[in-house]
Amino acid sequence: MSKKNNTVAIIFFALVGLVIGYLIFAKTNSGWISIPDLCFPAKGLKKVASKLGDMGTIRLEILGCGAAGVVLGYLFGKINKK
Repeated sequence: MSKKNNTVAIIFFALVGLVIGYLIFAKTNSGWISIPDLCFPAKGLKKVASKLGDMGTIRLEILGCGAAGVVLGYLFGKINKK
């Protein structure tokens, strides 16, 4: 597997990890958290105060799944290289 294919595998698994993380952690009692709410800071002091703790945790959990996907993509690339 070439370096380009290894990079593609890493990006693919990172995206899959992010999607899986979103599906696991972004569901709340009131429904799904929107992607813009996850990606961009909340507007207004009231939203920041109410969502700061929960959103930070949810973002970290989703990013952790993406990071796990990067590791799996890297390992997949290394295994297919042999």
